[in-house]
Amino acid sequence: MISLILTLLYLAKDTVHRWLTRISSPLARVLVVFFLTLCALFFLGSYVITAKVIRDRIRAEGGDLIHAFISPDRERSFCMPTQPELEQTLQADSLALRNIGAARIPGGAHLQLYSYDFQRIGQVLPLMAEGGTPTILCPAQGDHSLPEAPTDVIIFGEKTLRTVAVRHIPPGHLMERLLPHGGLLVQPDIAQELMGDNFGNCAHQLLVRVRELRTAADIERIEQYLKTLIRLEGAHGSVNSASALLEQMDVILSNQMQCRAAFCLGIVAIVGILLTALAGMEYRQNEYIYTLMKSFGIHPLLLVFNFIMENLLLVGASFGAALAVFMHSQKIILTQFFKLGAYRLDLMEIMPEIRLISAALLLCVLVSALPIFVAANREIGRVLK
Repeated sequence: MISLILTLLYLAKDTVHRWLTRISSPLARVLVVFFLTLCALFFLGSYVITAKVIRDRIRAEGGDLIHAFISPDRERSFCMPTQPELEQTLQADSLALRNIGAARIPGGAHLQLYSYDFQRIGQVLPLMAEGGTPTILCPAQGDHSLPEAPTDVIIFGEKTLRTVAVRHIPPGHLMERLLPHGGLLVQPDIAQELMGDNFGNCAHQLLVRVRELRTAADIERIEQYLKTLIRLEGAHGSVNSASALLEQMDVILSNQMQCRAAFCLGIVAIVGILLTALAGMEYRQNEYIYTLMKSFGIHPLLLVFNFIMENLLLVGASFGAALAVFMHSQKIILTQFFKLGAYRLDLMEIMPEIRLISAALLLCVLVSALPIFVAANREIGRVLK
């Protein structure tokens, strides 16, 4: 055990001595790995941020939404799944309304008249006026916005005016997507009075938002579920989504994945050749001493292990320095050169790229040890003759 420790200490001392006497060897490895890793981090980081920008843009434009219009068959009742059922089945948020008619406000503007199911009262009630009385919901800004004040409306089918409150839809709420032009929302009991026996045949509008949008398959899964629901319930309707656009984006991102793989293979080739050449050169310069150590009983694997640990130390330090520089300078590079605005990556977002580069560098270190392994197993007599 003591001899093993002394051998390792000698090998470590010999490594430090080689670094000090031929500083160009470790410096070349450090600089090459540092700059290649830094370039790889910026290249792959720009890919990650680009994908993030695209996903955020898709969400902002409603690409993570599936909008279904459902008209029940007059001879069959339609059972709309409740919010907990859709949440458990689809892992998505949803909002559903019944289209029960139309109304008109003074000035001639028309509003769609909606109601909701009692199971969704917890979603709708916070948006309505106090007590859940009939409320006009509209965007806070835009052509369809109204001031938050009592407003008179005439519901088609009625002859009297109703005074209802106006409430603005909170920004980012699903209702903003479901009612982009606003609408008059009434309680289910009022809707039942207005529609009578036709209440069960009212058209439904269902909006589903995917929580984690990664690929087009996340949208297509929900889209297929809704189409199957409409078919099994014997209803008529349509399901609209941005799945076709997302499929095209998946193809583009897939092609970028191939570019990433090719870029990492280039790093493996450059760093692997450099480490292999330098390790082989340094071993040949000290081959006589290492062969003497083998003749004294030192196992050749210890020599190979020494070169592997040397390269791991240099490559690991270079990689860590490149990662630290990237994390501190990415804001300047990504905003000035890639023009990506205020986006910034954290370690968790770029962790797959870090693992990919780490695996590529580790492969380089292991490949560079192959010539050492072959040389270390040469017969002692052929070297010492």
